[in-house]
Amino acid sequence: MSNFDKDTKNKKMKRKPNIKTNIAEKVHKYHKIVNIKSQREFNKKHGGLEHGLGKCLEIFFETKFKGGNKKKELRVYEIKNGKKLGQPFRCDWYAKIKDKHVVFEFNGNHHYQSSFKILTDWRKHEVLSDPDRNHLNEKFIIFKIPYYMQLTKDYAKYLFRDLAKEKLGENFYNDKKFKKVIKEIYNTDNEDLIFAPGLHTTKQTPATFNEDGIERFLQEMDDTKKYPSIKHQVVYSLKLYINDVTLFNQKPWKNNKDWKNLIVPKNEKFLDFFNFEPDKEHLNCVFEREEKNYK
Repeated sequence: MSNFDKDTKNKKMKRKPNIKTNIAEKVHKYHKIVNIKSQREFNKKHGGLEHGLGKCLEIFFETKFKGGNKKKELRVYEIKNGKKLGQPFRCDWYAKIKDKHVVFEFNGNHHYQSSFKILTDWRKHEVLSDPDRNHLNEKFIIFKIPYYMQLTKDYAKYLFRDLAKEKLGENFYNDKKFKKVIKEIYNTDNEDLIFAPGLHTTKQTPATFNEDGIERFLQEMDDTKKYPSIKHQVVYSLKLYINDVTLFNQKPWKNNKDWKNLIVPKNEKFLDFFNFEPDKEHLNCVFEREEKNYK
């Protein structure tokens, strides 16, 4: 029995199942840990990496970004023979940095589940990267952020130091900026109280990814392998989720349908990535399904 299983095997006496799904309810509500009254208020004032991305980018790059809603987003048309084709591609966040046109895309769950969405992503990347194929005749440099990611210090270093140096030729990371950002988007200056990367309560789990989505996810994990904490945190969140899904559901839900496969797919490459025990050294952030006193 792994240490993870030993730590969690007695939870059944402490936890309550959801009355509809029989899945154990999460232990924590993140907004309460960081002293915000409601999830709605947290999303509005802070928002984590998804809703706070604009503030995050402007602090690290020290420049104004355009985006945040459909009216403000930059729109780029594909052109062929001098004519615009169909609807424009919308860019989540855009700014001109050091004479470079920079786009940040926040990839939600559909970017891992829909083959047509993944195809559109590929077309969008091709068009924005080639000045001859877009109506602005510019080369855009694109950064993509997965919906399961949060701004731990390691991910901030990967994004604003390593990836920025690779794509823009300059490091934009420093600890002072990082502290300012986490206060803005998490309402804390304690790195141990950052919401953990991973998937904690959503139904949009890796089990719902198609083959291309699994490939995209595994590539993203490989891209960040310099920082092992990211992989450990993502996997730990999924293991906690599996534990809560199976806690009150010991038998298959239908024939040979295993409850854990609501969370992770049967894909061999994914399981090769997933089947290890996360190191507690890397788990210094908040997991809503973990029995731990974060105060």
